[in-house]
Amino acid sequence: MNLHDLAEIWALLKPSIKDGDPSEAADLLVQHLIDIEGHDPMEIKKVFGADSDVREALSYFSTEEEEDEYEDDDDYEEEELDF
Repeated sequence: MNLHDLAEIWALLKPSIKDGDPSEAADLLVQHLIDIEGHDPMEIKKVFGADSDVREALSYFSTEEEEDEYEDDDDYEEEELDF
């Protein structure tokens, strides 16, 4: 399934999530698209760009990756100081 099809499905499903949490649904969708389907976050942003919940989920995903990279750098610096 391509991203354009998924964007259409998302647009149809989102209104029916009124009692739930659409931002959580967007988080799960973005996580699935990146982790399982292997889509690039920038590609997802181009297709879903008009949807604020998906854009927010993408920002959390990229922030999470950047934090992990910085944590790895901190561990490396600590090891260097121990020498």
